[in-house]
Amino acid sequence: MNDEAEVMGWVLFEVLLAFGLAIFIVWWTFPKKKKVNRPTKTRKESAPSKDG
Repeated sequence: MNDEAEVMGWVLFEVLLAFGLAIFIVWWTFPKKKKVNRPTKTRKESAPSKDG
């Protein structure tokens, strides 16, 4: 009986470890929040003005 309980303990440990690893992989590959981009200048806005 003790041998069966030990085997079941290892199986449960491996299942939980695999589940935790799967959760970690999903978390690691999940898209992160996008950084807030500042408004970029258009070509006309960034070009020096001709009127001085």
